[in-house]
Amino acid sequence: MLWGQEHYWFLYFDVPAYGADRDCVKITRTWRLDKDLADDTVLAALSALVRQYESLRTNFLQDESGRPVQAVRPPWEVAFEAYAEGDASDIPAVTERLAARAFDPAQDRPVRFALIREPGKGAWVVVTAIHSAVDGQSWTVLERAFLALLDDERDAPPFLPAREPREQAELDHSAEKARYRERVRAYWRDRYLTIPQGMFPDYRPAPVGHFNGYTPPSPYERVALRSRALSFAAERVAAQRKVPPGVVYLAAFGAALSSLSGNERCVVSMDTANRADPLLSAAVGCFFQPALVVFDVTAKDTSEALLSKVFRAVVAAQRYARYSSLEMTEERARAGHARGMNLRIGVTYNYFVQAQPEHDAAPSGPPDGAGATDDFVIDKAPIDWQDNSADLYLAVETGKDGVVLSMHGHTSVTNADRIARTLRAMGALIVGWADSTLPLDAAMRSVQDQLGFPRREFGPHWVLVDHTWVDTGECAARLAELGGVTAAGVFPDETPDGGTRLVAYAVGPTTPDELREHMAAVQVDQPSLVLPHWYVVCAEAPDTPSFEGWAEAAVVAEGDGLPHHPVPPRTPQERALAAAIRDHCPGHPSDMATPYLPAGGRTALAPRVTDHLHAAGFTGIVPADLLGPLPLRAVAAKLTPTGTARKQ
Repeated sequence: MLWGQEHYWFLYFDVPAYGADRDCVKITRTWRLDKDLADDTVLAALSALVRQYESLRTNFLQDESGRPVQAVRPPWEVAFEAYAEGDASDIPAVTERLAARAFDPAQDRPVRFALIREPGKGAWVVVTAIHSAVDGQSWTVLERAFLALLDDERDAPPFLPAREPREQAELDHSAEKARYRERVRAYWRDRYLTIPQGMFPDYRPAPVGHFNGYTPPSPYERVALRSRALSFAAERVAAQRKVPPGVVYLAAFGAALSSLSGNERCVVSMDTANRADPLLSAAVGCFFQPALVVFDVTAKDTSEALLSKVFRAVVAAQRYARYSSLEMTEERARAGHARGMNLRIGVTYNYFVQAQPEHDAAPSGPPDGAGATDDFVIDKAPIDWQDNSADLYLAVETGKDGVVLSMHGHTSVTNADRIARTLRAMGALIVGWADSTLPLDAAMRSVQDQLGFPRREFGPHWVLVDHTWVDTGECAARLAELGGVTAAGVFPDETPDGGTRLVAYAVGPTTPDELREHMAAVQVDQPSLVLPHWYVVCAEAPDTPSFEGWAEAAVVAEGDGLPHHPVPPRTPQERALAAAIRDHCPGHPSDMATPYLPAGGRTALAPRVTDHLHAAGFTGIVPADLLGPLPLRAVAAKLTPTGTARKQ
């Protein structure tokens, strides 16, 4: 399977986590026909697209080992699945009708077509496809080819040379790419071992919606900034610093992100087309993947240093943006287990170029009025994107009228007022770079304060450990919830190598293993919780509940809390989970004290495990529950018998 297809293939099995039936992630586009054409003519052009592009007739199966694979089907003649006479106002209803019936990636055709005909004025072709089959650039390729097929006077072939997704997948999996795959794995492994648990450490409730809608009201607020002068300023800075304009906006976003989150280390997911190869520029398929951009914004960094850092980080991230999302999920789980945290990439950035702004972008000097913030228009905007795994999303879109910066923020970490202030400060930062009113050698902390970037400040119980802000008071409170524990405290402690670790102290009839297992189970309801690295059971609580007081208390037992022997299943739910894992993951120890993936499970087999459990009469978990830091005992505790077991 093509690397870019894996993520969306897996989501088909994970959608029930959000209360819906299984369905593929779908995307829709509408193509305008300005003249009346016979239905047969339009259908013939659409059928030609299906014949030309394998992706439009590909199903996604699993081989005997559970690995997802592509199966290219023979060409088929297109028929409209919806047909109406009307106008543009009918597009939403027709789109909904096309997408209403669920797509099964293993059996259904991956694309559907509809026609809305406006007599005497042309028509609209509505196309809905599963995301595993097409990405954003594919739509451009398809529309160009479709219109060329309908143009009797065309002077160029409708189809350009291109590599098919099947051919690219064979290349990606080939022996000659083995060294590249290992470098990619090393890049992601290093990032997973050094990034924060999340940019925003606040508690997040379980999501109620994902790609297929949400339960109102939306947990997001969105604000947009529009400006022509800002577009020119970003281009001028880009020309001066010899970096792409998208890097300039991302550097300003980094300045905002470090201030909003209170964390110097910024982690941003950024979609990458993965089409540098000329044979992929005109290809149809799902080639894009999120790149992982990581850079630090320290108080002493200058703007010049920040721009250089971000540019280098983007280059590295894009170099390693062709990867197996299934395998990187396993790397993330192993790193998270080793660090005692549920790693989450909660910040996304995308840069879109729709058209070049209509002004002279020469670096010699701005047009009248450019370089000022007077033309900034900032308004609250409707929600047009939602993914509950995200905390913050910045989309930068350039067009002939300038640039639009659109920021979505989850209400658990920000609000519309803070977003508006952030966007204004980002714009002022870029304009200041362009007109030299903000020297590039000024320290970022002073620049952030000068421009009014909203800043996150943490209370006295918060500490920065392993690049992550941790509320030690909350950790201690959750530790004290374990039965028999009468007192608890959690504190940072310096390690011999100069690092910092979290040490948990507790009084009661317990052990380090029990303390860690309890804290790991708490992550079911509080996924942002970071587990202490060391556990100390004391004979009695100190008179002064400080780190110094606990450190002098008499010790009964201490250790890292990790079990030294496999823990067998004991409850009916644990035995059912262990049986399901054994059946589909031969050799897996089914250790109830260890998460599924770090113990040797595979991401691609998680749907088979949950399907097995459902057939055995248990519900309550979805594949994603097996991919995080929860020990299997905590996963099994979520299972509920249904009383409707089917024969396996």
